[in-house]
Amino acid sequence: MSVSINLYNIRGNVPKGQNPLPRFRQRKPSPTRVDGEFPRELSEHLGCMTKVLPYMTQDRYDRSRDELQLPSLVLENEYLRARFLPSLGGRLHSLYDKVAKKQLLFKNPVIQPGNLAIRNAWLSGGIEWNVGNFGHTYTTCDNVYAAVLCDGDGNEFIRIYEFERNKSIFWQVDFHLPAGEKRLYSHVKLINPFDRATTTYWWSNIAVRAESRVRVLASEKQVISFVDGACRYETLPNLVAMNGIDATYPANADRAYDYFIQCEDKNASTWEAAAYEDGSVFYERSTAPLLYKKLFAWGEHAAGKHWQEYLSDGKGTGYYVELQAGIAPSQLHDKPMPAGCVYEWTQCYGGMQLDGGRMLDVDYDDAVAYFGSEIDREIGAQKIEEIHQNMCKLAQVPVKEQQILHFGSGFGAVEIARMAQDGDGVAPESMCFPQSAIKDAELPWLTLLQTGSLPEQDPAELPQSYMVSEKWLSRLQNAPKTWNNCLHLGVASYECHTTEVIVMQSYDEQKNIEATKAAKEAWLASVACAPNCWAWRNLAVLERAEGNDEQARAYYDAAVASPGAFDDVALASEYLQYLNACKLYEKAWELYVSLPQNCAEDDRISITAAVAALKLRRVKYLEEFFTREHHAISEGETTLTDLWFGLCALRLAAERGIADPDEQLLAQLADEAWDLCPPDESIDFRMSLDRKNKYRV
Repeated sequence: MSVSINLYNIRGNVPKGQNPLPRFRQRKPSPTRVDGEFPRELSEHLGCMTKVLPYMTQDRYDRSRDELQLPSLVLENEYLRARFLPSLGGRLHSLYDKVAKKQLLFKNPVIQPGNLAIRNAWLSGGIEWNVGNFGHTYTTCDNVYAAVLCDGDGNEFIRIYEFERNKSIFWQVDFHLPAGEKRLYSHVKLINPFDRATTTYWWSNIAVRAESRVRVLASEKQVISFVDGACRYETLPNLVAMNGIDATYPANADRAYDYFIQCEDKNASTWEAAAYEDGSVFYERSTAPLLYKKLFAWGEHAAGKHWQEYLSDGKGTGYYVELQAGIAPSQLHDKPMPAGCVYEWTQCYGGMQLDGGRMLDVDYDDAVAYFGSEIDREIGAQKIEEIHQNMCKLAQVPVKEQQILHFGSGFGAVEIARMAQDGDGVAPESMCFPQSAIKDAELPWLTLLQTGSLPEQDPAELPQSYMVSEKWLSRLQNAPKTWNNCLHLGVASYECHTTEVIVMQSYDEQKNIEATKAAKEAWLASVACAPNCWAWRNLAVLERAEGNDEQARAYYDAAVASPGAFDDVALASEYLQYLNACKLYEKAWELYVSLPQNCAEDDRISITAAVAALKLRRVKYLEEFFTREHHAISEGETTLTDLWFGLCALRLAAERGIADPDEQLLAQLADEAWDLCPPDESIDFRMSLDRKNKYRV
């Protein structure tokens, strides 16, 4: 009914700065395998690829806990209080039931990023809004626009919105909590304002409390699961993918897992719920096209619990289960978005108190039937559809600049200026992207629009942004051949690809060859104008992708010899990892010990150095390495435990009087160490304890 704006005090850590190196897409996508019984129609549009650019990686955070003051918006009525954090993607941080006096979501007591998102940094807890591309979204740790508007009955509501730069779509989410309403509503609108098709993606990612007796119920029971890297189509509750266990109880699993719940009726109103032993239930329900649901759980094992604790406030904290809702059958599916297309839907979130005995420890179909009848009484398909139609009208209400309470990036304003200059599309009237939002990262591109050239800068200065779409590539092609224009021309040439069809269908080897040639020419021209580590590094990445390791290393050597190469840690970190991949461990170690302090103390660099140290059998370094806390671990990565078992193998060899064990023997001893030398919980991030089913990077 009303919105208040305040600073929210919480301990934590937020990303500080960005990685200046462009992270290029995989050159040739790998097909997604399906088993023999997988429905043919679900194979369509199956196959996607994580693409970071034009965004930059957010890997600048650690485990220190500061007293943060985050801008927040609170939407509240007599039943619920919802707190949103616009500086962290507009995340719904908490949803408090004022009558029951409890949180309906998992509310994380801290802000602690971990490497789980497209751009690296990700937070657990609450609800995040994933748009555009496979993975936790680009803006999950970014500012988004937030404005307060008013409906026809005098109730204030919140709109968050942004321009999504990868797929070039505009998106907004309106949050409504009218007086007398016991549910929070979100209304999402995705807009492709251009005369060309693209693809898109959406998953609302909801974290709820994980307890030993929680059970996840859903309106449908056919699911896409994953077995040995292949998609499988099967039926809840007992899944082959989970060795026949009842997968509706997250506590049954001894590893991390997920499944995607399907829906054949494209006009249905589907729901998903977390039911607890005391009869309390959290539920969400949505209108089409938000038809598909998902369950993700970390699994009941030490590393799964550690991941949750790591993302929260330590031992005994942070346990959650993810309920998700999407517009495509799985997160491996893209959603085609025709020219001029608008997708919109409404989703609600609420709680109920029911009979726990009728939802747990009973037949799954009986539990679903019981809860289904209860949610239909609470908010049936017809009622949420009526609410949706009203919210579609409110979604058209324009935002005025004075109504903006929090600003996102200036790239929306730059894109609208480009659209006007090119006569390309019409900007959505429901969103406002003021020129005042254009800051240092966006200003060079506005300059390119206005003058035909990027501004000059010191070659040692860190790049702050990139553009890689066709509409910007053509401008860079026509710009004067300065070192900076050529640097960005190479990035755009190498990364640019059409999005008119999904990535698995659009790959063209000849176009890849042409793009590679154009990028190489541009980067060589850049260093000819002014030697700079950025173009040398990009040339190295290009040669790596082509399998030319010797030339790649030569370019990396030129990069690290350039002015400003070690002002930031990114180049040293990447080169070290590449040297390890080439099995040049001595050279990697020599580079590591020569690094300035700011680089040598970086956690990712120290982990990479430890990989080289293990191969060189530098036991002293490894023992000191394991006395420190480490944070630069990505989801599914087992580097720390691999290093631990490798160190234990060296120790076992020494204990048994084996002076110079070969690699084969060390591998056998490392395998023994799985049982003899369990790792400390602080370094155990394995998502499966099955030695034949280890996640590896």
